[in-house]
Amino acid sequence: MNPTIYQAAQNGLVWRDMSHFGRFRVEGKEAAALLHHLTTQDIKGQPSGEAREAALITSKGRVLDWLSIMRLEDAVFRVVTSPNRRELFAPHAQKFILFRQDVRIQDETGNTALWGAFGPLSDIIEGEKWPTKRLPNGGFLTFEKPDGAVSCDHDTFNVLRVEAGMPVAGLELTEEINPWEANFDFAISLAKGCYNGQEIVARLHAYKKVKQRLMGLRLEKVPDSLPLALQSGGKNAGFLTSAVDSPRFGPIGLGYVRGDFGSEGTTLESGAGSAIVSRLPFAEP
Repeated sequence: MNPTIYQAAQNGLVWRDMSHFGRFRVEGKEAAALLHHLTTQDIKGQPSGEAREAALITSKGRVLDWLSIMRLEDAVFRVVTSPNRRELFAPHAQKFILFRQDVRIQDETGNTALWGAFGPLSDIIEGEKWPTKRLPNGGFLTFEKPDGAVSCDHDTFNVLRVEAGMPVAGLELTEEINPWEANFDFAISLAKGCYNGQEIVARLHAYKKVKQRLMGLRLEKVPDSLPLALQSGGKNAGFLTSAVDSPRFGPIGLGYVRGDFGSEGTTLESGAGSAIVSRLPFAEP
């Protein structure tokens, strides 16, 4: 971990090269309708020039990916996928395009850049920038490489994103998880019309059927391997998905904790010692 970059994230500006994230151009008269149907977000009501976060889900309401969707023009969108979900997006979307429907998907990952800016001073950056929640404590995405920018390294970013309670595809976001469990409330529209997986997502909310939530965990030590089961008195309490050694908070992690054990301060057990449930983002005691 880089202490200088870590400190800059607390009181300055940090850049992250995100060019390994997938980037797609989706355009055509039915582009908005397609993205609206594929995701939990209200895309039809999204104004041009605005960015919105969305969950790409299965018909069973489980998470495939976290998408950042920018409406460049009325019929032109740019979609940012997670790095390890780039190959999934286009084939999945193509399954929902009807015959002669006016919508085209182009993979622009190889011929565009993507950088993220975060930290208390990220507001000062100029030029085209898109607000996002997929950076620690919020920030901006830009599709042009900033002059002289040095990218945040992976290990430092991982510490910062765990501190912020930010899930990532493949660890916290999988087809075993629904968007409510992942704290994706900000990416779900309850007012929008029919979409893939809507019935299940709506029912989970209406009948309060969410059985577990992504929580912070203050650990005795960082475990050697993940995921790791969490227990309480021999009962299944959830599982740990990410763990880091934070300069501010010590050993901490993210994990899914079942409702009966989800109160802040509850002590759980794991193969790596105790794990105390914490709200997100992590904060000083």
